[in-house]
Amino acid sequence: MRVILWVCLALGVLWSGYWFVGSRAIDQGVTQWFADSAAHGTTATNDGIAVAGFPSRFDLTVTKPHLADSVSGWGWRAPFAQVFLMTWKPWHLITALPNDQEIDAPDQKIMLHSSQMKGSLRLHPSMDLVLAELVAEGHDLAATSDRGWNVAAKSLVFAVAEDATQKNGQRVGLDLTDLAPDASLTALMPDLGAVIQTLHLDATVQLSAPIDLHFSGSGPTVEGVTLHDFHAGWGSLKISAEGKIARASDGYAEGKIDFRIEDWRKLPKLLAAVGLILPGMGDMIERGLEVLAKSGADPEVLKLPVTFSNGRMSLGPLPLGPAPRLN
Repeated sequence: MRVILWVCLALGVLWSGYWFVGSRAIDQGVTQWFADSAAHGTTATNDGIAVAGFPSRFDLTVTKPHLADSVSGWGWRAPFAQVFLMTWKPWHLITALPNDQEIDAPDQKIMLHSSQMKGSLRLHPSMDLVLAELVAEGHDLAATSDRGWNVAAKSLVFAVAEDATQKNGQRVGLDLTDLAPDASLTALMPDLGAVIQTLHLDATVQLSAPIDLHFSGSGPTVEGVTLHDFHAGWGSLKISAEGKIARASDGYAEGKIDFRIEDWRKLPKLLAAVGLILPGMGDMIERGLEVLAKSGADPEVLKLPVTFSNGRMSLGPLPLGPAPRLN
């Protein structure tokens, strides 16, 4: 019995030592990161760094973090930011952010509110710390700009996970529900209603290198994108798409994405409302799309490919301009 007691006591001392060494390393590492960022010209300040959670967790709290890039004009600040790690698997991080945050854009300030915002980052426990999975979610979101616009959503979930079936493949997913655009946009599209009910994305992105400890600011290049499923529904306007593009030798996208659009006649007006086409072009585009729709089985459903070839991009027979570069 006495041997068991001494063994338990020794294990407790060792575990306590592990926790205190680990907590000190986290404290020093975060402090050094803020110092290094400031030394490279980035605004990186806080009002305190603390590590708690003994004995089963490392609970990191950064009080009043403020990050800003003077070159781009983007910045972020919040009352606090928290990261939680289980002591037996420190390669899995859980993050929590406050209900109210402030984002600095180049020409405006945006207040972000939510009822809950959290994330999860899971790495492979290796020397390179390769990304295994990243999940971020927010609920009851509302963004308000000092320039007068506001956008809200019931929930948002974004995920990136390693796709073991492809070399350097990453499965990317996005689900956005009940997105409420700014009133200035919904006023131009009263027939569609005040809420975009769904927006869903499922795609695989193939990269030139893994996302790991050696990931730099420029990052790996995109070698290809497979769009498994995209669909969005705003009232009677429903858009879905699937297809595949790859990086050509010149860096431009090559491939095709097939779109299916229900109640497509509302599309030209929407494109004009968001500024993608000139207002006067809406009628001309609608007439052209009507000819294409009538060639299909259902004139109310428009099926069109977006084609990327020789550095150019086209919607069906309509040229759209240069294709995007994937590097």
